[in-house]
Amino acid sequence: MVSDLKPLQEAVANDPDSLRQRIYPREQAQLSGPLLWIVTAAGVSLALFTLYMAFTITIGEVRTRSAHLAVVVPLIFLLYPIGRKEGRPFPGLFDFIGAIAGLAAFAWAFYSADRWLRRFVGFHPVETPDLVMGIIAIVVVFEATRRTVGSTIVFLNLFFMTYAMTGPYWPGIFEHRGVAFHRLIEMLYMDTEGMFNFIMGIMATFLFTFLMFGSFLRVSGGDKIFTDFALAVAGARRGGPAKVAVIASAFMGMLSGSSISNVLTSGALTIPMMKKTGFKPHTAAAIETTASLGGGLMPPLMGTGVFIMASFTGVPLLTILAYSLVPAILYFMSIYFYVDIKARKYDLKGLPKAELPSVRHTLKTGWHIFLPVFVLIGMLIAGYTPFLASGACVVMIFFVSFLRRETMIGPRRLVIALDGSTRIAITLSALLCSAAIIYNVTVETGLLVKVSSVILSFSYGSAFIAIVLVALMSYVLGMGLPVTASYVIIAALGGPALGELGIPILAAHLIIFWLAQDSTITPPICMTAFAAARVAEAPPMRTGWECVMIAKALYILPFMFAFGSLLSDSIFELLYDAACLGVMFALMPVAFEGYLFRTLRPLERVAVGVTALLWLMAAVGTAADGVPWLVAALVSSVALFAFLRHGDRRVPA
Repeated sequence: MVSDLKPLQEAVANDPDSLRQRIYPREQAQLSGPLLWIVTAAGVSLALFTLYMAFTITIGEVRTRSAHLAVVVPLIFLLYPIGRKEGRPFPGLFDFIGAIAGLAAFAWAFYSADRWLRRFVGFHPVETPDLVMGIIAIVVVFEATRRTVGSTIVFLNLFFMTYAMTGPYWPGIFEHRGVAFHRLIEMLYMDTEGMFNFIMGIMATFLFTFLMFGSFLRVSGGDKIFTDFALAVAGARRGGPAKVAVIASAFMGMLSGSSISNVLTSGALTIPMMKKTGFKPHTAAAIETTASLGGGLMPPLMGTGVFIMASFTGVPLLTILAYSLVPAILYFMSIYFYVDIKARKYDLKGLPKAELPSVRHTLKTGWHIFLPVFVLIGMLIAGYTPFLASGACVVMIFFVSFLRRETMIGPRRLVIALDGSTRIAITLSALLCSAAIIYNVTVETGLLVKVSSVILSFSYGSAFIAIVLVALMSYVLGMGLPVTASYVIIAALGGPALGELGIPILAAHLIIFWLAQDSTITPPICMTAFAAARVAEAPPMRTGWECVMIAKALYILPFMFAFGSLLSDSIFELLYDAACLGVMFALMPVAFEGYLFRTLRPLERVAVGVTALLWLMAAVGTAADGVPWLVAALVSSVALFAFLRHGDRRVPA
């Protein structure tokens, strides 16, 4: 079984063409000839330009962000074409027109940056060239967004822009004075608070270099080393391939922060292994989906939203990463416990130990790949900016890769790493530009305050009800939006309301960030679950509902950010909550699956569920508040364990 994945791992490690297929997003067009050279040159140039800026003085907000968009928007038109050639996607006339229009619109912004800084938005007249280029910029961004992530966020943008222009006609609290069309274009295109605001600033600087950090790790063989390490640690255990999926996805999250990317990389190895050892296809797909989703919750990448969170809240990135570590570990523990109970129930064996790599050999051959990760964390602790820290570690990966021949990043791999970083970034750039437009409209029209008032009114002052309302908003918006866009919009609309109810700002945004993840696994539209189901050849909807069963921590932990001590400055309070929640997550799959040492009767399952609830209540509030619940949970757990372990062993029919 393990031997089945060795040829693929060796291909990934040694063949640049196979590596290119692994690094580049699969949905992008396969170009050839001079056009491929042009696209590759543009991708490499943007990556090098961004890396250079990490070590130098910025060229200005508008120039930095417009230069980024001047490259990525044309690349989107060429790599996500609507034209076809010989039945395959290939840029046509309209795609080239869109690419040229995007280049012109953002080159004009780059050229006009100094002039725009000397004028006052809303006071100086909008010149015709600026108006025309602004319209073109908005149109090409919307089309680029539609091509990469779908139409939903484009319709949302059109709705918000319509709302801005029709303000006087809205009823009640949503009425505002309205924005004229030419002023709207000025606001979105010519102001640093429009499409060139802080959201695009994050994308054009340190988010890009963090994505580059992940690409360089993967090109150097980091994904293979992490998978080998997971195989060595858990491959031989009960239900080994599923536990490998959990551990490997936790590591892979450090490389991509994307759940779908994790499914299509580590899942391509683990899902077939899970099926061969006895897991049903939809279960294998669901385990990989929920484990891969955890990649967006695991520091140091945590998906793109965490970088926006740092700007939204003003909380240092390192602080957010530090507070996110324990909840992420609890999330992966909950999946691990589920896998273990599932394997016990169906007597699923691990992989043959003789065919697995050893921990010692894996660390001996790949220890140097872990170094940049520790250096990155060390630089953030030392107070270096995320842009400089990530940029420096990208350079470090390049040099340490030469310590071993297998990981060496030669010229061809270097081009793949640089170009691949840009190709991954373009899938986010148009999305975040559209999100920046929505955020600007909500601020300028006062919609932030209005939605907060509505949430406060419907919650009747209850933080619990407000979180439920935010969760519902997240679920509905997330049906058609990627996680990052969902987080940006909900954080803008719901974050202030949670703050008004006394929830600390970091807790409020972590609640929203975690809840924004649920749409990617929750039916009816669960993109990551569908991707895993495709790999496993499993029913998509059944996979989605299995994901909901497995990823219970995703729905429980956000409430504990508000009502527990997971974000406490006290190490004792933090460890107390982590221990209580860990026991609860260990008991929940027992109740759901109805198995521990034997098959459980219905009343026994209820008893296990009640005991799990007692552990949850012990974690609510401070440790002192939870003492009565803790005593009850301990007594119930000991009694229940003794009865199930040594009591009546008759298995019900």
